Amino acid sequence: MAQIAKISEQVQLKSSGHKFYEFFKNKMDYVFLQMFPEIYQSCKVVEGNGFSHGNIIHLKYNAGKPEEVRERLAIDDANKSITFECIEGDPLRDFDVIKLKIQVFDNGSNGSSVNWSIEFVKANEGVATPHNYLLCVTKVSKGLDDYLCNN
Repeated sequence: MAQIAKISEQVQLKSSGHKFYEFFKNKMDYVFLQMFPEIYQSCKVVEGNGFSHGNIIHLKYNAGKPEEVRERLAIDDANKSITFECIEGDPLRDFDVIKLKIQVFDNGSNGSSVNWSIEFVKANEGVATPHNYLLCVTKVSKGLDDYLCNN
């Protein structure tokens, strides 16, 4: 049986963790398309009503190469986390399982941070670890943080 592997990246934020999480959760499906057109081409809810727990989104993006994916959302407001579980799409050519999770932390007087993690099972040993996704979401985190600090 294949082992689940995990990689992660933490980004320090200047903006409020609460503000960052709420913006991400409530505006990803349309504002991100305008803010990061080089990464996100489309994002729409295809099952369910809105960007909420258990619903499925269809996303077209470029994290080094153009890809499409359908993902099930697991939203945990109490822990300020959202998990995107790939259920269909391009990443499943290389991975039997791939889940991207964002979790935002308020660190008191030390500001806030966002932790991105990816759990995955490679389809075969020749598949590269998905660091390209972490590079992409790190860029998005920094861009969103700058936007929130200036608006």
